[in-house]
Amino acid sequence: MSNTGASTHEIGEEHEQVSAQETSGEHEMGIPQNLSEQHNEVMKLTATEVHAEKIFHLLETSSVSKIILTGEAGTGKTWMARRICKLFQEKRRICKLAVENNHDEPLWISLEQKHDESSLYDTIARQFSLPTSTDAREDTGKNEKKEGSVKSVKEEMEEKLKAAQQKMEEKLKAAQEFILIVLDGQVGTMTENDKKEEMVNKILGLEVCGQNHKDKFKILITRRDNDGGWSEGTKKVVVEPLSGNEALKLLNKEIVVDEVLQLQGFKELSEAIQKKSKVLPANILMLAGTLNYVAKDNSGNLDLALEAAVNDLRQLLRYTYDKEPGNCMIDCFWHSWHFLGKHGGVHYNELITNWIMERDLNPTDPIEMAYEEGHHVLMKLIDYHLLKMQEDNVVVLEGATLDMNEYCRRGYTETADPGLASVLKDYDWKVLEGITPADGMMKTLCSDKKEEMISSLLIDGSRLSREVHETFFGAKPNLSMLAIFYPRLKSFEELSISKMEKLLVLLLRGSYLLEDIKHISKLKALTVLEISGSTYLKEIPDEFFNQVSGLRSLNLSAVGIKSLPSSFPELTELRRLILRQCSSLQELPKLVNFSKLEVIDLSESINLEKIQEKSFKSFEKLQLINFSGTKIEKLPIVKSLQNLKILLLRGCRQLVGMRSLKQVSSLKILDLSGAVKIREIMYDSFEGADDLRELDLSETQIQFLPSDICNLQKLRLKGCSSLIDLPELKGHSNLEELDLSGCKSLVKLPDLTALQNLKILVLNNCSKLESLPDLKSLSKLETLDICGTKLWSKDVEDSLTRMTRLQILK
Repeated sequence: MSNTGASTHEIGEEHEQVSAQETSGEHEMGIPQNLSEQHNEVMKLTATEVHAEKIFHLLETSSVSKIILTGEAGTGKTWMARRICKLFQEKRRICKLAVENNHDEPLWISLEQKHDESSLYDTIARQFSLPTSTDAREDTGKNEKKEGSVKSVKEEMEEKLKAAQQKMEEKLKAAQEFILIVLDGQVGTMTENDKKEEMVNKILGLEVCGQNHKDKFKILITRRDNDGGWSEGTKKVVVEPLSGNEALKLLNKEIVVDEVLQLQGFKELSEAIQKKSKVLPANILMLAGTLNYVAKDNSGNLDLALEAAVNDLRQLLRYTYDKEPGNCMIDCFWHSWHFLGKHGGVHYNELITNWIMERDLNPTDPIEMAYEEGHHVLMKLIDYHLLKMQEDNVVVLEGATLDMNEYCRRGYTETADPGLASVLKDYDWKVLEGITPADGMMKTLCSDKKEEMISSLLIDGSRLSREVHETFFGAKPNLSMLAIFYPRLKSFEELSISKMEKLLVLLLRGSYLLEDIKHISKLKALTVLEISGSTYLKEIPDEFFNQVSGLRSLNLSAVGIKSLPSSFPELTELRRLILRQCSSLQELPKLVNFSKLEVIDLSESINLEKIQEKSFKSFEKLQLINFSGTKIEKLPIVKSLQNLKILLLRGCRQLVGMRSLKQVSSLKILDLSGAVKIREIMYDSFEGADDLRELDLSETQIQFLPSDICNLQKLRLKGCSSLIDLPELKGHSNLEELDLSGCKSLVKLPDLTALQNLKILVLNNCSKLESLPDLKSLSKLETLDICGTKLWSKDVEDSLTRMTRLQILK
């Protein structure tokens, strides 16, 4: 594992650090003898019990009003802040200073979330037992009926601020010593951080409090940067990485499976850690969590996991979590990685709801069961240090995961569907705020008498069938999101929701009886629309999309339509177009005005023959194209699409040629497997496509491979029966998988000694191959498949005897 390389956040509250007794003799540098002096001197510490106590005592001195804990992500700043808060509370209990109303309790404000003034107020309001925005939303409906008018947003905010400032005033008056205010997780620029501090000051009225109650409150800040000038009463503390010994003690404390501690690989790992001078605590927690996961869930080979960990933490994370879709926990993690990366942090119910909507949990489970499964998965992700729970039940990513897209393919292959995190990011990202399980549904938290204020609802078709639709939905005029799973509807009109003017998101998933959707067009605010599994839906009215032209995500998977309506080109705001498994669809109309398109997926629309748009060059934001399993003969021009990451043309058996990929500089995955009519890849097709990591040309009729391809991780040429030559592979030092199975015309392999990361070499049924190149230097090789060849010999056996981890299939 790298010393400090991984980009990481802070340690969660539940993870205790190395004890004071174990560390009291270490890392004392920079700590003044007299803590009340030398305030312009930067203290340097590690995240340990003894150092948390030192900072706590520093806060107690009269000359210090603010302490800023700085340091790179993952050094333990948040853990230190939490420990200081506990020390603060423990002292008051011992000294019997705490009062009945908890006026001395610290205020903890997490700034890692993407706050506006309203959400920041809610964070503070909960700690003051004041009404939040959710409560206010319910009251608004009641007041509107009583008074016939609604207060302006500005008036409401002014009332909230006045209430919060009054509570702060009461708290300060009653405090025996001082109130500790913690501003945790400043991660933006100094300007952004200053703005958030200003909002906190405004909500709490700290400027006035500073005049009326001098020395009655103190501020503790955690942030990554060490910028900003000095001010009177401010002390800066740099929280540094652990020493090797400290890191090893923490690792032994966090490993909960005894079997891991007994393995030789763990002893080698311990020795490697002990030799390091700087280790991030967050990396150690991530390492321990991953090893616990491999051991407890039988999710891999422990020996291989430990071997990967000795080399680098990244290798371990990739070995463990970079798996194909199908593992529920890993799928939920990768969706969280994308979703939380866009939103910063959300309530755990919102996250679980997203897993349900994005099909990460069992799609056939009733809502209640899916939620229970989601909660179980969440606890595992927290236990294994992939996610962490903050105050107010807000979930954020563990910092060691933040750069996993740099070395894990799932980091760039994940595409959310319907893509709520993407399409609602700058629209209404609070659409799921306050959602919770209730009555066999997921819905916005409201009392039974305030159904009209429900804004989000997920419900099973079987549960909905017990309701009178007109009554049920008539009581919920403010819905902004509605998802119905397996609805038992023939016509959309049966729902009686066509008057819902605020509806942004509508999902009718698995609507297997649906035949008529014309009334959906009355929902003019729609931003996300999914109608899937509707094989009886044969036609969409021509004018349909004129009325819902603001759609950003459209999913019509597995519907029975033969063509799209004439109004389809009106969807100029579209980001995601999903038309999977539309087996009757024959052509895709012009997309010339779709300049904001990011994802287009027509996969398994088996009768799609024609794409009218000849060039995609104007779709500069396009990231994913999936035309797999279609009958297209030509791919539209994609040259110079600099944001295109994934191009999938798997099983396109009518495709007769491959477009140039010149200057498609972000392309990482190209899959042409099964495109049996492709005979040639032009020699300069990949010029400028330097980020290409996976190339699959299996079952094509190519004879040669362009020599300018380099830096691949996976090269699959399975069943390329016409391939007669393979170029030198010296530029592929990161290649991990080389599949040449069924290349029956291949006579000779090039030198493979440069492939130091090769793990899988598949040569089965390469019947004309006469000899193997030298493989002794391929120390990471795990699988060699030479079935159906004449390659095995006594000399080959002798040359491979020292490769003890190698599995040979012959």
